[in-house]
Amino acid sequence: MPRPRIIAALAPGSPADLPEDGARRVASADIVEVRLDAIEGGAHAAVSVCRSVAAWGRPLLITPRSAGEGGMRAWSEAERREVLAAVWEALPVAYVDVEVRDSPRLLEWVLAERPEGVEAIASFHDFTAYPGEGALDVLALEAGAKGADHFKAAVRVADLDQMARLACWTRDRSRTQSLLTMAMGPAGTLSRLMGGAFGSWATYGHIATATAPGQLGVAELAELRDRFFPAEGADGAG
Repeated sequence: MPRPRIIAALAPGSPADLPEDGARRVASADIVEVRLDAIEGGAHAAVSVCRSVAAWGRPLLITPRSAGEGGMRAWSEAERREVLAAVWEALPVAYVDVEVRDSPRLLEWVLAERPEGVEAIASFHDFTAYPGEGALDVLALEAGAKGADHFKAAVRVADLDQMARLACWTRDRSRTQSLLTMAMGPAGTLSRLMGGAFGSWATYGHIATATAPGQLGVAELAELRDRFFPAEGADGAG
């Protein structure tokens, strides 16, 4: 089974909110996400937070989440562009996450203006319901047509049946497109671990406070991942 990457999700309001032992807390993660929408103080504060997080030694994912898909504040597209540009001009960034349906113009701008080597995640979030496989197909096609490197779908499920449907959709779609999928809510917690078995490229965990329903802590997630998805060459690996 593929070994999913672990993304440590952070939503600090300011540099003062970052833990002093941040490097230790993200040691078992592969990538660290900074939710730019949580940061107060504009571009300067965002650069300061991201520089501190980058010093923890993990590739950086920056996310200017929109208010329409769970962002922590309402801000204009111009503000989001300003913060993104300030961060990626100041320090190395590995990934940028922008909504494919809620922010299509910003996503197109990111794809056109991102520094060389930065991968784009076109995302979709539904905190209320499972949209169905047909809707996910349409969204994934939109993400691919725009040129995004990955499509992310984080959707709420009501029960294990809907979680299984998302897993099967991921299995089928991941044969032709890089995906990050997760089911939110109590019924979807298992997907945070087992999504990788169906082709999800990565999963998210937190180091202090969850940034989405059903999210596990990075340390717990890493322990489970190592148990179910041994690293290549590890004892017991097939």
